Amino acid sequence: MLRKISGIAILVFALVFASISMICFPLGAAAEESLVISRWMVDARISEAGDLNITEDITFKFNDKFNGVFRDIGLKGTFGVSDISVQEIMGTTGKEYVHVEDAKKGDSGVFLIKEESDKIRIQIFSPSEDQEKTFRINYKVKNVAVRYNDVGELYYKFLGDENETPIDIFKVIIRLPQEDLNNQVKVFAHGPLNGEIRKESNTTYSLYVEDVPSGTFIEGRILFPREFIPLSQNVKNIDNYSKILEEEAAYQNRQARARERAEANKRILGQFSFLGSVIGVLLVITLSFLFRREKNVYKSEYEESAAIPEDCTPAIAAYLTGNMMNANIPFATILDLFRKGYMEIKEEKDDYVFYKLKEDDSNLLNHEKYFMNWLFNVMGNGRSVSTRDIENYNKRNSYGFIRSYNEWRNKIKEDAVSKGYYDTSKIKYGVFVLVLSIVLFVVSVLTLVYENLFGLSGLAVSIILFIYSIALFYRYSDYGHEQYKRWIKFKKYMKNLKKTLSKQEIINSLDISLIYALGLGVQFKGNIFNPDEFDEINYHNNNWLLWYLLFSSNENNSFRRRLNKSFAGSSSYHSSGGFSGGGGGGSGGGGAGGF
Repeated sequence: MLRKISGIAILVFALVFASISMICFPLGAAAEESLVISRWMVDARISEAGDLNITEDITFKFNDKFNGVFRDIGLKGTFGVSDISVQEIMGTTGKEYVHVEDAKKGDSGVFLIKEESDKIRIQIFSPSEDQEKTFRINYKVKNVAVRYNDVGELYYKFLGDENETPIDIFKVIIRLPQEDLNNQVKVFAHGPLNGEIRKESNTTYSLYVEDVPSGTFIEGRILFPREFIPLSQNVKNIDNYSKILEEEAAYQNRQARARERAEANKRILGQFSFLGSVIGVLLVITLSFLFRREKNVYKSEYEESAAIPEDCTPAIAAYLTGNMMNANIPFATILDLFRKGYMEIKEEKDDYVFYKLKEDDSNLLNHEKYFMNWLFNVMGNGRSVSTRDIENYNKRNSYGFIRSYNEWRNKIKEDAVSKGYYDTSKIKYGVFVLVLSIVLFVVSVLTLVYENLFGLSGLAVSIILFIYSIALFYRYSDYGHEQYKRWIKFKKYMKNLKKTLSKQEIINSLDISLIYALGLGVQFKGNIFNPDEFDEINYHNNNWLLWYLLFSSNENNSFRRRLNKSFAGSSSYHSSGGFSGGGGGGSGGGGAGGF
């Protein structure tokens, strides 16, 4: 149960912080874009023939290496594009680019025109890296303005939603062919809601937007007297003025309703975030008070010493104290099983062999039985296994090795729970707190999306609730809390001892404390270690202490190298007036980017 819940909790933890990163540090802010358009200035002049003569100054900021840039011009609703020219603006002068029929990457000062069914691509060759360049593109969009019976209309998309390059500033200046003396001109714009429409003069209007993300379109719809375009060939013999006004009114009404809904959502979500934050804080305070420990649960009179708190297995001691990343746990387990008489180690022909002395029995915990079976029956021949056998198995079947290793870790967790170290009665409270943290997190994110700062408090409290729920899942029982404190004192004591032992100190320390300390990441070595000296005190070649000292004497001895290669990698595996919405029906479109 604890294993399953902890897995879910870890998954939620990853999702929580991934979402926070996406919200607080969007991709464009977390990592610098390789190409950004810092300014895109459009000068669009409507001719009396209904053509749109456009000059665009596009400033590209190159944060990487590019061969050049391109500009796509949409052909929808037009009679084609002509008179294309390209310049690179350098201060007050311009460098004219040459139109060619073919070019390759690395060329400079030339451009290609590629016409497709729905667009024209202008490909400008200008190798660039870590610099800014401004290109001026001139072209004519033919017969784009429509002459109705009762009105003239330019409905043009200056930027299409297919644009993939973010833009810092986008500005369009629209120049009418005649002066509007009677205020008959009406201008509408569709796109980002932070856009602005400005009347510059009786002949000039501008559209202005900042921070335009990729995938965003910007279009203008200008109504003017039909007499402004007397030479237009794009004539439709219908009355359309009232219909256009109705369409724009409908767009604006939809946008007004959307704003009202957004304000209501902002207010309601803010209230929920604030209320959830208060409830969350009170819940943590209440549960912390109810589940507080008695002051005398851990008896502080236990002194720091080399005596282990209990003989529970080195793996469980490591799990209890949060030392499962320690790569020496498998060998500490081998030494402990050696000590208990279940196996022995022998050196044979430049290899080291583990021999099973007796079958696992009821005296072993489940994780010890699993380890014995994995070692001898899965990787060995049933009676023995060499370090070379383990190494070869790891190479041949790395996935199976990792899976078995992780399963062994899970068995350690299960044994730790079954021994009563953890308070499983608090899991139901942990589940409740976890669910509440997820709900509050989602509400807080939505609140922040609507730019309500109450979402920040909700987000902070949701993280606190999440962390507290994990603490409830892994809460020690009173007995487990006591053992944890004692093991921490034991580890601290062993770490403070000098790490090099003399022969007499080795003799005096023939104790399982060395094995448990190894499992907790603390190891000692003999001073000028010589195995032959141990015969006189009955430390023969099959005593676990000799193999411990051989392992820890230095990192380059053959025994340690063999063990490290056999279990290589095992400890590493664990289981981001203004515009109206709507629209999109204008002619043109397209975007810009690099190649």
